[in-house]
Amino acid sequence: MQRLFDILDRMEKFTLVWTILGLAFIGFIQVITRYIFNYSFTWFEELGRYLGVFIAFAGAATGVKTGSHFTMDLMVSNLSQPWQKIIKVFTACLSAVFFLVVAWVSWKIVLRMYGFETTSPTMQIPMYIAYLPIPAFSTLMGARFLNLGLTHLRTKSPGEAAP
Repeated sequence: MQRLFDILDRMEKFTLVWTILGLAFIGFIQVITRYIFNYSFTWFEELGRYLGVFIAFAGAATGVKTGSHFTMDLMVSNLSQPWQKIIKVFTACLSAVFFLVVAWVSWKIVLRMYGFETTSPTMQIPMYIAYLPIPAFSTLMGARFLNLGLTHLRTKSPGEAAP
C-alpha cells in the first residue's frame, strides 16, 4: 500500500512541476510573440487562468501533505500536552470536514456545468473540465487532513502511559 502512495506522490509532484514549467514557458512565448512579432495568442489568458487554478489546488494539497501551510500555533504550543493533542486532532478533523464539503459542493457545480454543456469562450473546452481540479484536490486535501488528525490521535504524547 505504501508503494502505491509513493507512486501517487511522485505523479503529483511530477504533474505540478511540469504544469508550472509549462505555464512559465507558454507565458514566455506569449511575451516574445506579443512584443517582437506583434502577435498575441488569444487562448493564453484563458489557459493561464485554468492552469493557475489547477496549480493552486494541487499545491495546496501538497502543502497539507508536507505540513507547510501557515499555522498560528502559539497558543496551542503553550498548552499542556493532552490539550495540544486534542486541539490538533480537532483542527485537522475540522479542516477535513471543510474541504470535503467544498469538494461535495464543487462536484455539484461540475455536474451542473456538464449538464449545461457550456464551453470556454476561447479554447472551446467543456467548462466542467476547467472546474474538475476543485473537487478533485479538495477531496485530496480533506483526506490528507483526516489522515493528519488520525496521525495526531495515534501519536503518543510525552509522558503518556503505554496502553
